[in-house]
Order: sequence, then C-alpha cells, then structure tokens
Amino acid sequence: MRAAILTARGQVDVDDVPSPELLPGSVVVEVERCGLSGSDVVAWQTGHLPAPAWFGHEWVGRVVAVGEGSAERFEGERVVGGVPAPCGACRPCRSGIGSICQLVLSMIVGTDPMAVAHGAFAEQIRVDSRRVHRLPEGVDGPMGALAEPAAVAAHAVRRAQPSLGDVVMVIGTGTIGLLVAELARLAGASRVVAVDTEESRRELACALGADAAFAPGDDVNRWLAVQGHGLGADLVFDCAGGSAALATGVNAARAGATVLLVGFSAGEAVISVDQMLRRELTVIGSLGYSVADVHRALDLMADERYRVDELTSHTVGFSDLADVFEQLAEPLDQRSTAVANRPKVLFSPALA
Repeated sequence: MRAAILTARGQVDVDDVPSPELLPGSVVVEVERCGLSGSDVVAWQTGHLPAPAWFGHEWVGRVVAVGEGSAERFEGERVVGGVPAPCGACRPCRSGIGSICQLVLSMIVGTDPMAVAHGAFAEQIRVDSRRVHRLPEGVDGPMGALAEPAAVAAHAVRRAQPSLGDVVMVIGTGTIGLLVAELARLAGASRVVAVDTEESRRELACALGADAAFAPGDDVNRWLAVQGHGLGADLVFDCAGGSAALATGVNAARAGATVLLVGFSAGEAVISVDQMLRRELTVIGSLGYSVADVHRALDLMADERYRVDELTSHTVGFSDLADVFEQLAEPLDQRSTAVANRPKVLFSPALA
C-alpha cells in the first residue's frame, strides 16, 4: 500500500509500505480523509516529528480489521482517531491529573506500541482500539476529519468556563481559532470578536458568526471599549501563540479576566507580570483534549450546530501533498486561492 512519509525538512516521499499488521487490541482503519494540521506544517518546515505516526493525525476512516482483545468490535464502522480514557495507573493519573496521562499522551503523538511508521497520509493505518470513536449518523468524511481540532477547541472552551453574556476575544483565526469562536457563542458569549493579521481570515470569522474581526491595534480596542462596557474582554483565547498575540490578549482583557493559551509558539513568549498582577488576570493553558471533548464535538457536528464543513478548502491526493505543504508553509498572501480561502486542506488516499 502507499503512504506519504516525512523524510527530511521540506520533503515528503510517497512509498510502497507493508499493510499494517493486525495486533491484539488494535484496529486497522482504511483512511477516508486526513486533515493537514498546523503541526504537520511545522514538521514539514523543520523536519522534526515526535514520531512518524504523528505526521497525519486528524483522520477519519472505516475499520477493516479488529484484533483479539479489543474492548469493542468496530468491524465495518466509520470512526475517527482520538484519545483513550486515562489509564488510571500512571503517576499523573494517580495524582488526579488524568488530562496529562502518559498513556494518552503517548497515543496522541504516536509513540505507543500499536503505532506504525507512518501517519494517516496513507491508505491504511493501525491504532490501538481504545483510540477510535464511532462517527455519528449525519457526519460525513470531510467533517469527521475535523473531529480532532474540533475536540481541541471544545477542550479549550470547557477549560475557560465561560459565563452567560461574556465578551470573548479570539486571537488567531486558523482552524482552531474559528472553531473556538463558534463554540464560545454556543457556550453563551454575547459578543465574539476575532483578531487576525489576514483580512481573508477576518472575513471568514465574521461569516461564521463573529460579531466583528480586526487586525491587532486600536480598532479592536475601541470595539471592546464599547461592547465590553469600558472594561474589556471577559475571556481571551490566544490561538496564535507568540509574544505579539499574548500581548494583544493581555492588553484587551478586563480586570479579573481569563486568558486561555491554546496556540503553540516556537519560541518564548513575553508576558507583562505587572499587568497580570494589577488586573488579577488568570492565565490557563489548554493542551489536547479528552474522550468527552471528542464526543461533544461529534454530537455538535451531528446536530449541525458546529459548522466545521465551512472550514475546508479542497481535498488533495498523494501527488499534490508535497505542493500543498509547501504552500501552507508560505504567508497567506502567497498561497493559491484554493489554499488561502479556507484554513483546512484535506487529504484522500483515493486520489492520485
């Protein structure tokens, strides 16, 4: 079978590899779609991966084989990749912090014993059966491929514990930021403002329900002065990462507000301790997601309350995968229209 494997910085090779061997407790999934994630793009740019199985981790497909000892039988069912329940036995679990369970983290990055030497940019993939979750009726393949980023957004919003009527700022309107903005509204926000340096992404944020969208600067601060009753934002989600985004969020937050760190930053981010103290801000990190977050995201998709299908631009096959990664590594204004207009490109092994 064919699989696309990251072999060096800026290089993806499409190789013939052995079909995954079925192991006890595993499932083999025929890949239908796989999303090209931001972390995949970073891996393309740097050549570094936590594990080969990480390259292509936002997938949906159909189970074609189930190993002995699997907790459930999924033969023939359409599933998405996710995380298992915390093991309950590792040190974090025993300390009551199952959100960073070592078993869960190993399966997310693809370092567990069931992982194969490639991700889901392939015709088939083998994973631990505890990782898969059934796709509800009404959720198609392109939507299912966004289940993981949708769960990441659900986890972030749940961590924020929004209150009815909150004024919410979302910084960075890539896939995660747009999904967070949608969920914040569903969770009770009265006003949602998006911040991004790219005009096309700001327009998309408004099309998906944000009340307004601005480039960083005075315009968003004036908007918050009115909509935030002169106080600022109640909740700020930094989905971009980096010092500039964090400074924008801290400056816009009202006294007593919560700032959620969702986006990863390649370098160090500087934060004003003085502002944190004077305004008693709460800063919370949000990493990954849980089984419950996956189910929440899938249920919202099935009920058509989570418009993830509007985030996808187009679907490519093996032959176009390297070209799309090269475009995604470029600034937005240097990408093709198809890649620039929507934040999520999908892969299908059924295409050439």
